[in-house]
Amino acid sequence: MTVRWKEIWVAVRNSLRALRKGEFLLSIGAHKYYLHIIYLFILAWISILVNLKVDKTLTRVEENKVDLRDLEIYHAEKEADLVKLHSASTTQKNLRRLGSDVTMPEKPATKINP
Repeated sequence: MTVRWKEIWVAVRNSLRALRKGEFLLSIGAHKYYLHIIYLFILAWISILVNLKVDKTLTRVEENKVDLRDLEIYHAEKEADLVKLHSASTTQKNLRRLGSDVTMPEKPATKINP
């Protein structure tokens, strides 16, 4: 049995022409399942769309986690600065810098009962 390349080429060319014209689908009876094909196409499209939305949401969650960590560090630094400002030694230094005569009390305050 010899292979005739010309016959193979003609068969391939005819098959490609049938695909282009849509005759191939008609010959296998795909027109009977037209609605099913459309339904599967829509399902695949929705699946791809949902996957893209999920990926976008996960990316945004990760970015927000990084921002949240940065803000927690910033908050801790500000809280430490605030605690430092309320210390007695810092208050005395600030009062001296502003030229105030107020100093730390030498004896504890007395309570006056009515």
